[in-house]
Amino acid sequence: MPATQNTACRGQGDFTVDLAIMNKLIILTVLLAGIGIGWLLRGAAAPAPVVISPAPSLHEHSDEAVSAIDGALDSPVIISATHLSVKSLDEIKRSQKQPLEPLTALLSAGRDAEAIEWYVSFERENGDVDSARKWINQEVTRREQRHDLHDAARLLSLFIEQLPHGFDERIALTSIYQRQEQFYPALSVLFETIPVASTTVELTQLDQLILKTVKAADRDIRPDDIGAKIELYQFLLQHRASDTQYYIELAKWLVKGTHLDAAIEQLYIVQYDPFVGDVAQKMLAEIERLRLKLLETPLALVRRGSHFMVDASLNHNEIRLLIDTGASLTVLDSAAAQLLGLDEFDALQRMQMNTANGVTEALLYRIDSMALGVFAVSSIDIAVVEHLEISGASGLLGMNFLQHFEFRIDQSDAQLFLKYRD
Repeated sequence: MPATQNTACRGQGDFTVDLAIMNKLIILTVLLAGIGIGWLLRGAAAPAPVVISPAPSLHEHSDEAVSAIDGALDSPVIISATHLSVKSLDEIKRSQKQPLEPLTALLSAGRDAEAIEWYVSFERENGDVDSARKWINQEVTRREQRHDLHDAARLLSLFIEQLPHGFDERIALTSIYQRQEQFYPALSVLFETIPVASTTVELTQLDQLILKTVKAADRDIRPDDIGAKIELYQFLLQHRASDTQYYIELAKWLVKGTHLDAAIEQLYIVQYDPFVGDVAQKMLAEIERLRLKLLETPLALVRRGSHFMVDASLNHNEIRLLIDTGASLTVLDSAAAQLLGLDEFDALQRMQMNTANGVTEALLYRIDSMALGVFAVSSIDIAVVEHLEISGASGLLGMNFLQHFEFRIDQSDAQLFLKYRD
């Protein structure tokens, strides 16, 4: 009888122990399942399934199982769904306090492209990215202080691509380019920043920076490098055609490079502009004169035996003259003088002249203008002889007019070629 009672007691004791173990296992299983589901819902775990080792048998190694379960319940753990790695709560809290640690590590390693990718992902997941943006700008400053301008510009360029309204970053990148004397990249960034500027203050700052950079770029080019000057102002017009002053500057350098047609084309665009129109029109007139200086222009002659005559304009009156390269003055007969309205009382002086008929008396006058075609001379002296007998002409074209030009006579084609002297 006693033996039977002892057996019954032991059986009841074993059943109580097994029930306790089962309860703890159920609690542990629910805890682990809840943690795994939580990680999956947060998207923090990889798609790999959570693997949990089988629970100890209820009958095998009961003491060890109870001890393991007690320990597990006393010390909370997190199980990664990918590698079943365990992170303590202290590690989790530390990572929450330093959310930018991956960014700082990538920047320190010079992995700028990956750092910006991390920023983009961080921005997508977190509304507040000011701290990350500030850290990137600080890294740019640190590189500048180390005189590592190339890497500083590279990081800013990558960052700006992800900043639709990064006005300050664009200005900073311009400054770096200017320090490197890379004026074309600096100007490109400034022009691209114009749509980003949102206030009058920012637009004013941009205009000042553009003007400063253009002047620096112009100074950086040698004065005799006309091609580089032309390239600079063509670049400026491509990016900001609204700035009419660029047309004037481009035209000036085109003229110096003797690209007269191209200069005229630029000036035509702004000849009626309220700000530079007057300058453009004056330049057009100068270019026309320069064209005559550079180009040899033919004038038709009238052949008379071995001599040639040309039609001239004296004070806007058409008079035919005989070309006489041996005559120092242009000479008119009295009929031509009357056509011009010259009065004896207006003469500068009386003088003696040698003519084909011998020495004769002449009156010296000064007229406002004399021209052959487009070639004109203002305020020029002429002599008037009472009886100047020249068949088919009213006077002589002398050297006091021709000396202003380079000239030659093509006798076979009866043409006078004139060109302004340099």
